[in-house]
Amino acid sequence: MDIGEFITVFKDGGVRAWLAWDALEAAGCVVRERFSRSPDVLGGLFTVWYRSADGTDGDWRNPGDRPLRVAECADAIDVLPADRRRRILRFTEAFRGEDAPVRLVLPAYAVGGDEAVLLDGTHRAVAASLAGVEVRVMLFVLDGPVDPQMLPDLGHHR
Repeated sequence: MDIGEFITVFKDGGVRAWLAWDALEAAGCVVRERFSRSPDVLGGLFTVWYRSADGTDGDWRNPGDRPLRVAECADAIDVLPADRRRRILRFTEAFRGEDAPVRLVLPAYAVGGDEAVLLDGTHRAVAASLAGVEVRVMLFVLDGPVDPQMLPDLGHHR
């Protein structure tokens, strides 16, 4: 998948992360495709959700707050805002009722090595992790500058 295809597939598909779509090509971003069946790979992905030092729900605008990984969200489900928690639990219940592996197609942004921040699909990713079901994860990872101008959350990953 090239950057143009990434934009076509994901831009109008409801990605809610504050990504600088117009800057992706100019920044030289490329797309890497990664497939995994590992719950550890899924659980290790960063989210755009945060925890503050006092253990409450955080925010990317607070420098002291830290981004949560998918597995951490699953472990801290009771701390998440009620609407987020309800959505995750609905997906979790649905995933546990499936006979086949849960298939997730997820856009992400690379932050170094194999680490990446999910741009969309976080509720589903956390639910799959929480459900403990077999997964098939197809990641489309933007590889570009780790610059908060591209995605504000990247300020927490420098």
